[in-house]
Formats: sequence, C-alpha cells, structure tokens
Amino acid sequence: MIISDRKSFDSYIDQKRNDLSTAVHDLWTSRDESVWAQESYFYTRLGELADKVGQAMFAYDVLEEGLKHFPRDVRLIQLYCLSLIKCGYLIKARDLLSRLVKQGHQDEETLGILGRVYKEMWSISSGGAPDHPSLRKSRNLYLKAFANTRGNYSGINAASLSLIMGDLKAAHKLARMVINICSESLKEEQNKKDYWIIATLGEAFILLGKQNQAEKYYGLARKIAGKNYSSIASTRRQLTLLSRYMDVEESILATLQIPPVVAFSGHMLDAPTRKSPRFSVAAVQSVVSRIDAVLKQLDTGISYSSAACGSDVLFLECMQNRGGETNVILPFDREDFFDTSVSFAGEEWMRRTDRVLERASRVNQANRGRYGGDDLLFAYANTMIMGQAILRSRLLETDAHLITVWDGKRNGAAGGTSEFVEIWESLGMPITAIASTSGEVFLSRSSNPTAGIISQGRSAAKRTPRAGRRRTRKHFQKRSGEVGREIVAILFADLVGFSKLEEEQFPRYIEGFLGTLAGKLKNSPYDPIYKNIWGDAICFVFDDLLSAAEYAMELRDMVRETEWDRLGLPRDLNIRIGLHVGPVYFAREPVLDRLNFFGSHVNQAARIEPITSPGNVYASEQFAAFLLANRDNPLECKYVGVIVLPKEFGSYPIYHIKRKTEIE
Repeated sequence: MIISDRKSFDSYIDQKRNDLSTAVHDLWTSRDESVWAQESYFYTRLGELADKVGQAMFAYDVLEEGLKHFPRDVRLIQLYCLSLIKCGYLIKARDLLSRLVKQGHQDEETLGILGRVYKEMWSISSGGAPDHPSLRKSRNLYLKAFANTRGNYSGINAASLSLIMGDLKAAHKLARMVINICSESLKEEQNKKDYWIIATLGEAFILLGKQNQAEKYYGLARKIAGKNYSSIASTRRQLTLLSRYMDVEESILATLQIPPVVAFSGHMLDAPTRKSPRFSVAAVQSVVSRIDAVLKQLDTGISYSSAACGSDVLFLECMQNRGGETNVILPFDREDFFDTSVSFAGEEWMRRTDRVLERASRVNQANRGRYGGDDLLFAYANTMIMGQAILRSRLLETDAHLITVWDGKRNGAAGGTSEFVEIWESLGMPITAIASTSGEVFLSRSSNPTAGIISQGRSAAKRTPRAGRRRTRKHFQKRSGEVGREIVAILFADLVGFSKLEEEQFPRYIEGFLGTLAGKLKNSPYDPIYKNIWGDAICFVFDDLLSAAEYAMELRDMVRETEWDRLGLPRDLNIRIGLHVGPVYFAREPVLDRLNFFGSHVNQAARIEPITSPGNVYASEQFAAFLLANRDNPLECKYVGVIVLPKEFGSYPIYHIKRKTEIE
C-alpha cells in the first residue's frame, strides 16, 4: 500500500469505510514519514478517524507525532488536547489550551475544549458539588464561546452546566436558543445527518423536560452514529451526568446503549490423544451457530482473544465475518504457539489460524521467547486479554462481556478456560457461556458484583490473576543453582538530580534519602520479596501486583512531601518510578548467594523508569491490564502513549498509574 498524497489517503479511507478500525492502523504502519512531515492533514485526519472509531489511545500517538512536525497547528493542538482529556491528562491539556486562548484563539472549539477540561476537573475533585469553582469556570468558558459564536456545541454545554448549578432560568433560556439554532441548521440538506446537531437537540429537550421529543432525537442520532462509538459514548456520558440532577427516563439511556467489548476464552479442539472428549469436531458447527447468535444478540464490534485452534479461531472467524475489530494476544512466539495450540489439529486448522491472524486488527505477543513447557505463560496472556478488554470498554462507556466456549468443569489449570472464567466472575462482569459439547448457552449473566454462578454443584471461586495472589517467601526459596519461574511485579526507580549532588552531599543522601526510604519500608505493609539499590537506582520485586502499585504510590508521595532541604539535599529532589509485571526466572544465584530475578521482563521493567516523567509512576501495558483484571484494584490507569524504550528495547504502550481522585 502506497499513500503518497491526500488523494490516495482519502481514497483508501473511502474504500475501507466499513472497516475503519483496521484501516487506521494500516495507514499508520505503512506511512511514509517524509511525506507526512510535509502536511499536517495526514495527522489531523487520521487522529479524527482513530477517535471516531473509539481509539483515543491510538489517536494520542498519531497526534503527538504530528505535533513534532507541526507544533503551531491549531487543529492538531485541539485534537491532541481532546485525546489528552480522554486519556486523563487534564493539566497538560489545560496548559496547552490556555496558551492558545492567550494567543488570541477565542474560537468555539478552543474555548469549548478548555471548558471540558474544567468540567472533568470538577467531576473528579468535587463529588458533584454544584457550587465548585471548576464548574463555574467551565460554564463561563462555554458561555463566552457561545457569546462569540452562537455555536450549538458551546450553547448546550452552557445550558446543561447551568442546570447542574441550579440556574434553571438560564438553562431553559439557553436550551430554547440552542433548539432554534439547530433547527435552522437542519434546513440545510448537508446537516440533516449531522450527529452532533441531532444529539444536541435531544439534550436541549431533556433540559426543558420534554422527554418524548428528547428520545426521538437521541434515537435519530444513534442511527446516524452507526459504529462511531466515541461520539455515542460522549453523549451517553453527558446524559448520565444530567440524570444525577434531573429525571431522565431509562428508555432514553437505553437508546444510547453501546455494544459491549468482548473478551473471549474457549477450549481448543480435542487432541487425538485426549481420553475424555471436551470439544470434538462433531460439536464445531453447533458452537459456530451459537457464537454467531450471541454476537448478533450483543451486537458487538470489538473483541480481544487468543487464536488457538478450535473455539478461538471459530470466534475470530465469526467476528471478522461481521466486520468486527479483532485484537489477538498470543502468549509467546508464533512458531511455538502453532506447535502447542494449532498444529496437532491438522493443515486445515493451521490455514484457518493463519487466515484469522492475517485479518486481525492487531496481533500482540504477551511474552518474548518460547513456551518452554510453562503454562503460566498462558495465564499471563489470558490476563492481558481481560485487562485490555476492560480498559477499552471503559473508554467507550460500556460493558466488557466474556463469551466463553466451556465444558463447565472447574479444574483450576493455569492458563485454562476455567481459570479465565473464575477470574472474570470475581470481577462481577457479564458473561455468556456456550457448552463446548452441544453449543447450547448454559450460562448468561449480566453484571453483578456479588454473583457467583453454580456449575457442577460448586460455587465460583474468587480467583485473581496469578500476580495478584500473595505467596509466602518460602515459595521463592531455592538451593543455589536451582531455578524457578513465577509471575511477579517489578519496580524500578531512579532519583532525578542524583548526578548533580556535591561530593559532601553523599553522606546526607545515605542518611537522608536512603534512611527515609528504609523507614518507609519498615512501616509499610507492602513488603518486597527482593530489594536492591546501587547508586540512586532502586529495584524491588513484589510477589503480588497490588503491593507493588501501592508501594509505588507511597514512594512517590514520600519524595513529593519530604522537605529535602532540611536534610541537606536539593529542595527539588524528585523520582521516576516504573512498574512492570511478567513471568521471570528466580534463583538463589551462586555469586552473592541470595535470591535474584532474571529474564526479559526484568529488562523491560528497567527500561520503563528512564522514560517516566519526574514525580510520576508509569507502567507497562501488562501491568495496567493486570490491575484492571484484579477485583481489589483501587488505582487508575491512564494511557501515556507508545514510547520507545532505551537501549533498542522496542516500542511499548505505557500507562500512568495514579489514585482515582487525583487530577494530573
């Protein structure tokens, strides 16, 4: 594919308009940077498309690169700030937009997006208080934009925020003005299918208490949107907010329901050597029919799964035949994956697996290297599938729904379908189970945090991902030279400014910083199983993920809150903290005769810390996925971008870990 100008770029988009989720990634990976660096259009258009199909994180990456080439392009800045808001970086978005306003950009888009920043800040920090300063700031920005432009976007936001603040007179007046503006716009033929005009009419009628008319326009907007889930999510989010301050009929919210993001797990086809049948060739057609029926019922268009022969491949074929977006996660090297999970079923299944991988929207590998007979690599990939589906569903304001082809037996095998189901159940998320022997649905359950299904007379265990389970230190004890493998959480940290310390400050560093750190460790409930410090570098290994995340927060806060100048150290002393989780080798290594950890995941963890912004905690995509797949997680994961890691380690998605009530 050669994209050398606007015409070929737009032509390709037009050809792929029914499969934009895949097309945007194809355009990105095949881009000629020398061509794109000449014109901002490519970045703005691709960023808009990525956001349109609900891929805010991908839009962030595209627009950030665009700004490196076109740092003063106002439209690029606006779109970039929208992606920052959706990924949770409000302060950065506020600062960029405030700078534009000071430069004289008083247009509706700039003022409106800045108003949205303050609205998000209000939502996070105020508990919904209608008299909060951020809410007033937001409404004033929307009012200013509306006064300048008479735009329906700024007008409806000013109206809705007025209602929340209790100013009903202003809310109703603005709503009526917006209805008149939108009605005039709809007289022009090109505007009759404009999603935002129609949705705005729905919101204006809601504010006036005219629910029947509101439902009519929201229904029209939903039809216009099609698979533009990002726009629907935004409208639904606003409507949910309004429902806290006024009556909104359930039927209206149902009109804007977004199909769930699907996670899939299921049994492989029975191997010839299997003694007790679990999923035979004879059951394939009935399972396919049921998968198709469930997908049609859910109307889903986005999925995350692996690609083993049998139910995984059948699911991917059904999704791809529907034109859905399929994200595939392999547990290890493709060649070994075929050897363990495909080849035994014969040439036909190898061809089918190749085909679904070629047609997949994205194929990622959870673990570098080969299988090595260790089933915890399958468990690791399963948690990645869960976490990524949950993260995507949150961006789209919808559910994550598990579809599984399963025999219903709870065997607890690492990386198996049974373990996947039990962890998913512990999260209380929707699930549909299809019997692998008959293709019949034997379990369909909506979201219920307290529910546990009954299967074969046993209640579901409250399972958590392997890196979320506490293990005793004895588990990691080995004789010198013996090697084990386990999924652990790894923290690397580095003191910013250490290299600038004066010679006479090093004793103060040892007593002040390391002494404070030792005290924090002594009093912390989050005790690492391994500790190492060299110079200003810190490496801790934890037996469970939540301990690593919570301790990272404690370490960050310790550095932020300590008055270092009182300890004879620079006042602006800061820290970078990187987190990762993965299957690593551990041993009592013979040189130092102590426990140590080895492998590519240790190396990856070490590469995250240097790219972390000072004073923050960054984590790998794997760590974020494990956090979201853990029912006890109290923290927030916000996307940073695809970052090139040092020492030619490759490019990886990176997330910002913070407390849910913090504004960053």
